[in-house]
Amino acid sequence: MKKIVSIILSIMMIATLSACGTAVTDSGTSGTVSGEAEAVVDQNISAQEATGTFEMTTEDGTFSNSGNIYTVTSAGTYTATGLLEGQIVISAGEDDEVVLELSGATIKNGTDSPIKVLSAGDVDISAKKGTENVVNDTRSAKTTDDADQGEGAIYANCDLKIKGSGTLVVNASYNNGIHTTKDLTVQKLSLKVNAYSNALKGNDSISVISGTIVAISTNGDGLKTENTDVNKNGVTRGNITVSGGTVTVYAAGDGIQAAHNFEMTTGEEGTAPTVTVYTGSYSGYTASGASTTSYKGVKVQNELNIKDGTITLQTYDDGLHADYGTSFDDGTKGQGTINVSGGAVNMNVYAPENKTAGGRQGPGGWGGQQSVIGADAIHADNVLNISGGVINIDSAYEGLEANVINVSGGKTTVAANDDGVNATKGNSTALINVTGGYLDVTVSPSGDTDGIDSNGTYQQTGGVVITRGPNSDMSAAIDADGSVSISGGTLIVLGYGRVSTSGNVKTVSLSLHSSGSHTVTVDGTSYTFTNAYSYGATTCYSDATVS
Repeated sequence: MKKIVSIILSIMMIATLSACGTAVTDSGTSGTVSGEAEAVVDQNISAQEATGTFEMTTEDGTFSNSGNIYTVTSAGTYTATGLLEGQIVISAGEDDEVVLELSGATIKNGTDSPIKVLSAGDVDISAKKGTENVVNDTRSAKTTDDADQGEGAIYANCDLKIKGSGTLVVNASYNNGIHTTKDLTVQKLSLKVNAYSNALKGNDSISVISGTIVAISTNGDGLKTENTDVNKNGVTRGNITVSGGTVTVYAAGDGIQAAHNFEMTTGEEGTAPTVTVYTGSYSGYTASGASTTSYKGVKVQNELNIKDGTITLQTYDDGLHADYGTSFDDGTKGQGTINVSGGAVNMNVYAPENKTAGGRQGPGGWGGQQSVIGADAIHADNVLNISGGVINIDSAYEGLEANVINVSGGKTTVAANDDGVNATKGNSTALINVTGGYLDVTVSPSGDTDGIDSNGTYQQTGGVVITRGPNSDMSAAIDADGSVSISGGTLIVLGYGRVSTSGNVKTVSLSLHSSGSHTVTVDGTSYTFTNAYSYGATTCYSDATVS
């Protein structure tokens, strides 16, 4: 049985230029966490239900009214106000563009989707500026498939955009919150979705451009896509893109599950996105009887790209995860790749007691917080590329795991319960390849742990790496089944490591392995860091001037 000691390490990287060089400060605290993590509940977005008489108006469209069912039959702009205990149905032409403006409206239905789009070219649902709007789907939870029932509180069979400058709250007790069988886009509005199953589902794609979104799933996933065939532009469907806005996800299962790719970047509105994800027991909304089996922060079947923005994850399973080898409808297979080229990634990956595979894993030992065995902060089945950005991993079973790990830039700090960085066997020969950037790895100085572990080789030609771990050849600060070699850059080993050098790399005498704060200067750049524990020895390998 592996003996695991918890480490919580919070890192703040500060860069300031001066005539002497750049100072990079790693200041934070390390310690032991005990007890259960508190579930997080958000109450920021709310809307008052309308009580006045319902009215629908239009100047350029046509609709009919039968009792409490309003049916839109042509393109145009329609405005809804007041309380409707019934349904809005859109049954327009296949090329018709329909805009439904919610201007202080509440729509409730207990027998079908309150808003249901049977046909149209595309539909925009707009929450008008300064108004509060509510859609309540009060049906009992779905138990069997029924083709006559809409799958969400807002359900569409065409491209759907949710937009506006007002507020929209969607409550869905039947199945999904907002669901379209095509492309789903969210822009500008304040949106809160509380769903039994998936909060936001676009079978073909989901795109968040701006706005403030709170997505809650009590029994399913937060954001989800499904299809992986090719669209008319030759692009594989199933992507989720967040290019602006603030997105907070509380999910019983996966926070964000993309059938193909996930990407965070700055989009057309020029504001970097912010994404926060809580899964499993760390969402205060998860139902006690939820039967989900995957609790990852962001899970993709192909490629995951973090280019800009900030993503923070507190997850019951892997924080970021990419599958390899999934067969897609377009005939291709999933690549299992994660790329971090910018932005900031912050995460804690752990699970409550009795939710692990057994044993004494994680902070707090038997009586407190535990990590899921195999729950990694960042896990790519195939390749993990870190070329920029800031990554802070406060806790995980393993920090970075992939078949091939390439670090060429960025600032990455890892605290892990087992291996900090692990290159596993897979599609290619296992490899950790460091050509640049800054990598700081912490694991326990005792037990069956490795700071850096490759089931193939480790090679370094640039960058700065600080790795900690036990002081033995079986469990070490750095270990590989093949060779550990450095021909450039700086490698600081606190603990044991068998390293071969070449080129201009020399062994430098330093003493950085005691607990507490330390500073090392590499070619004019100062790195200040804190050791939570004392380690066996310090060995430094570098082609630069180090002091």
